[in-house]
Amino acid sequence: MKIDYIKGSREDFLKFVDSIADGERVGVFIDIDVDGLSSGVFLEQILLAEKKNVVMVEFLDRGNDMVKEVSVKIEDAGITKAFFCDMGIDSIDFEGFKSLREEIGVFLIDHHPMNEEVKDWDNIIKTTSDDCSAMVCFFLGEDIIDFDEWKWLCCSAIFSDYSYKAKKNMDYIQSVYPDVTIDNISSTVPGLNGRKINSAIIYYDDNKKYVYDLVKHRDLDKIEEIHNILEDEIERLIENFSNNAEHYDERGLHFHEIDSKFKVLSTVTSLVSKMKPEHSFVFMQRRQGVMKFSARNQGNTEDVAALMKKCVAGLEDASGGGHKAAAAAKIKERDLDIFKKRLLE
Repeated sequence: MKIDYIKGSREDFLKFVDSIADGERVGVFIDIDVDGLSSGVFLEQILLAEKKNVVMVEFLDRGNDMVKEVSVKIEDAGITKAFFCDMGIDSIDFEGFKSLREEIGVFLIDHHPMNEEVKDWDNIIKTTSDDCSAMVCFFLGEDIIDFDEWKWLCCSAIFSDYSYKAKKNMDYIQSVYPDVTIDNISSTVPGLNGRKINSAIIYYDDNKKYVYDLVKHRDLDKIEEIHNILEDEIERLIENFSNNAEHYDERGLHFHEIDSKFKVLSTVTSLVSKMKPEHSFVFMQRRQGVMKFSARNQGNTEDVAALMKKCVAGLEDASGGGHKAAAAAKIKERDLDIFKKRLLE
């Protein structure tokens, strides 16, 4: 499989892994989605195969101070080498990322747009948006981990992150599951597995490590019932969108607030945005004084990552960005009117 590297290489990764001395304490930090979780599983398998001492695998919520916040845990655990996967920390928390690199060995594997300030830094792999981080980590482990044992999870991550839209990535899925097509992928093995893992991550929000361990041990039967509960909730929210969203058809924009006890914002936005791929969909969800947004434009007619950055610019404790077709943002609830005014402008 050819990985489309923008920066870094497999050789850089292997060199960094080889630099980890016997007994050094290693941490792996991942995004809260199927791509992030799968990246962590593959990285942990690679490091264990190379006899490295992995003492922590942890999910990180994106935010301006995300690296600074986890630095306390890194110090307390005595971690001297850390891997970050699938979260664009070079843009979201540049200062925290820069500071941590000065203290310990850090390696970033990511497919979000690169911050130009890090283009000359070492120990960074950046790929095109199409090559999700889990797929990259999987193929970094070539001849190190058992591909036959883990290819099911790689295919599920490719599905979950929409990386199958790139022909070469769909070709790989079809080499494992010949009956998969663009039209039926959601109901095939990789699609169903990806959806089940995503449901479990949402449901077990306070115990995501439990889901990580289930996936690592390939025990998805335990989340079948959970998946059905989440699917029913998502179906309800999609129906609610049809009846209650704010539609600005002349601008190709749809704005909607979802109300759910589950963190299904990203999932619902992705599914609804398929209705009109050429339009932009911006959904939001309130949680404890914070507004979280998920933005999609499946037809690439609008750069929603740039849109989110413009909407949050200058707002206190706000962040925004992602991919051209899929992005996210976070602001304080008090700034909602400003955000929406900028969005409509």
